[in-house]
Amino acid sequence: MPTVMEAIIHAMIDFRREMLDNLQLSIEYHTEQLEEIKQYAKYMMEEQEKRMKSESELKFKELRDEINRKFEQQHTSISHQMQERNIQSDAKFHVLQDTMYKIRKTLAEIRDELLPTSCDQVKSYSSGIFYISPFENIDHPFLVLCNFENNFNLGGGWTVFQRRINGSVDFYRNWTMYQYGFGDVKGEHWLGLEKLHLMTKRGRHELLVLLEDFEGHSIYALYDEFKIASEEEKYRLTVGNYSGNAGDSLKKHNGMKFTTFDNGNDVKNSAYCAKQYRGAWWFRECFDRYAYTIC
Repeated sequence: MPTVMEAIIHAMIDFRREMLDNLQLSIEYHTEQLEEIKQYAKYMMEEQEKRMKSESELKFKELRDEINRKFEQQHTSISHQMQERNIQSDAKFHVLQDTMYKIRKTLAEIRDELLPTSCDQVKSYSSGIFYISPFENIDHPFLVLCNFENNFNLGGGWTVFQRRINGSVDFYRNWTMYQYGFGDVKGEHWLGLEKLHLMTKRGRHELLVLLEDFEGHSIYALYDEFKIASEEEKYRLTVGNYSGNAGDSLKKHNGMKFTTFDNGNDVKNSAYCAKQYRGAWWFRECFDRYAYTIC
């Protein structure tokens, strides 16, 4: 019959084994999470790699190699931890916590490097569809149409948030649809008020309005400031000084909240203008000019 001391020793050994087993399971779980992160990073790199040219491709390859190296270091570190069975349980907990912190930090760095915050940070020379991730939105990147054409010598890198071509998409939509967007970014679409707010909440942004008729004649309006407020403010519009040859169609709408047929926020708090024009806008009054193609 074992003595009390032997029983205590056996109990301590069993407890230590149980703690080590739990640690091993936890490390294995985070190793699987690390592999999922690696697969996600690999996918994002492959998508961006398709769109890059010569010098950009080389830079992207170097970034990919650096990311792989970082992940290999993390994997090696975790493997070594699993082999160190004689380390005290509380010390292993600290190591695991530190590893998790490094993984989260590495993931944030990777996302910052892979996903631009706007089209003017996209490394491309031709217009196309790209993922962007505005500040405070790194977990939810979204697709946008980036315009790199040098229209009216204004340079490229414009993020298109509204595009109308041939009337194939119905723009007579309710508040929710305008809030989150509709259509296809490859064709006619509205990107969404919530995304516009995320894109313009920090820094200073410009607004370019491009209008083109069916004969190919173009005019433009440029505003040196553009900002969309939050949902709490009904996505209030702010525009700055105007220049161009299309006419200042937004001056009278400056400071207005957004209006749809089911959420009226014009000067009379009605939805009459949205119903009259069968659309939605930052209406002040219906007789003000109603611009529609925005970049």
